[in-house]
Amino acid sequence: MARYFFHVRSGDDLVSCDREGQELPDLEAARAEAVSSNREMLGERLLHGGHLGPRQIEIADESGKVLATISAEEVLMQGGQLRAFPDDVTKSAPTAQTTSAGKKTAAE
Repeated sequence: MARYFFHVRSGDDLVSCDREGQELPDLEAARAEAVSSNREMLGERLLHGGHLGPRQIEIADESGKVLATISAEEVLMQGGQLRAFPDDVTKSAPTAQTTSAGKKTAAE
């Protein structure tokens, strides 16, 4: 397995370097980890009132070469709409349902 490093670059171009890295089977697994980390950071920012501004996670190999970049926008948006993820735990939460008259009612 290869070791990948996940450096966080903020909008003011400050970089928080990952010094430990993580062993993963391939770049696709590293991309999934970066998306997950970015989602977690965005959630913390929303929860605690932080700035959501431009943020990127750079995936680098052991030589320091950046192999891929995952932006906060890429995590939040897809095709101009808010993005959904298959592991979205909120899908089990009650949602409003539309009646035949077009009115919304609370789900039971």
